[in-house]
Amino acid sequence: MLNRSTLLLLVLTLSALVQARLLPEIGLDRWVSLPLLLTLLFSTPRRRPRLLVAALIGGLLIDTLLWRPLGLTSAALIAAVLVAASVRGSAAPGWVRRSAAGLAGFAAAEAILAIAGGLVGLSGGARGDAELLRLLLNAALLVLGGFIGARRRDAQLRERPLDDRLG
Repeated sequence: MLNRSTLLLLVLTLSALVQARLLPEIGLDRWVSLPLLLTLLFSTPRRRPRLLVAALIGGLLIDTLLWRPLGLTSAALIAAVLVAASVRGSAAPGWVRRSAAGLAGFAAAEAILAIAGGLVGLSGGARGDAELLRLLLNAALLVLGGFIGARRRDAQLRERPLDDRLG
């Protein structure tokens, strides 16, 4: 049986494989970054070390499979994890704080990709008028994920007895 940290690492690595191999086949690789969305939704200070390892492995895997400069995607994913975990904090935040953390992490990753990608001559994401739609789609997915995560966490807290939450 896998423990939760190994399972999280495995899921994020598999999402990197899906991003590198399946999404380009159906044309969604420039619209949605599955590893980025998952790392942003799972980013907490408690999970930060595992997510940093997953971001490094997943980013290197994506860069290797897509023949990109090695480390570019890893740097973006690591920056997103650090920013999102810092904004979210260790308390049980509501959907607004979860969404704000996801959006801040997404902005950090986009900034890293824009600056570093510009230096090496790569441009990611959709181009032209579709860029705004791509940003709005990712923002909507992050807000939706934050809302669902907060509702799920509230339901878990209601189901557990009070002495489990205190001790």
